[in-house]
Amino acid sequence: MQKTAKPKKTARAADSVEKVYDAVKELAVEYRFKPGERVNEVELATRLSVSRTPVREALNRLARDGFMSFVPNRGFYARDITPEGVQELYELRAAIERAAFRLACQRGTDAEIAETIAIWQNNSNLGPTTDWAKVAEADEAFHIAIVMLSKNGRMLNALEGVNSLIRFFRRIDLESNRRRGGTYDEHAAIIECLRRRDGDAGGELIERHITLSSAHAVEVTKEGLARIFFGRPD
Repeated sequence: MQKTAKPKKTARAADSVEKVYDAVKELAVEYRFKPGERVNEVELATRLSVSRTPVREALNRLARDGFMSFVPNRGFYARDITPEGVQELYELRAAIERAAFRLACQRGTDAEIAETIAIWQNNSNLGPTTDWAKVAEADEAFHIAIVMLSKNGRMLNALEGVNSLIRFFRRIDLESNRRRGGTYDEHAAIIECLRRRDGDAGGELIERHITLSSAHAVEVTKEGLARIFFGRPD
């Protein structure tokens, strides 16, 4: 009699790989691996209490996602940081969101638009004790919700990939004096365009809202490197 397969074991293995991937990705998102640092697979496997196999699979995926680079016969290295690289990611995000905003105005229902607006308005109180990490989370959720209104899954997947790559810098950007007051005013204008379903004006606003100037990209990169190597200032 032919033996039957054991899907439960395969499912558990796949689940283990996914958990390792999520754990290593979080380390990469937050730059727990310093830029250009060689990733020690043995140490990482020991740290996560797993074998090297799921770690290697996770690192290969992260290399495809842009968090790592692989050098044959040498191993995996954490992504570098340059102002040009940061600016390019923000330009890509701006292009996706501008196109998605126009579709959102055409395809989103009134109820969906109201729910999207509430994501920002209900989670972004500004005051003397503002938690900018929470504001960054609300900001990302608001922008993701706008793209979801476009009903375009490929745009959404592309944006989620970019967001993972810039999340570390996004918080720094929002905390900067240049952004603190402007973000709220710009979101108010974007929300008004969304309510009016003005895709052209709103798309232009959202692109301007997102895109970093070369000078500001340099500032954000310098602050990011300082936090990675020296810690966050008190």
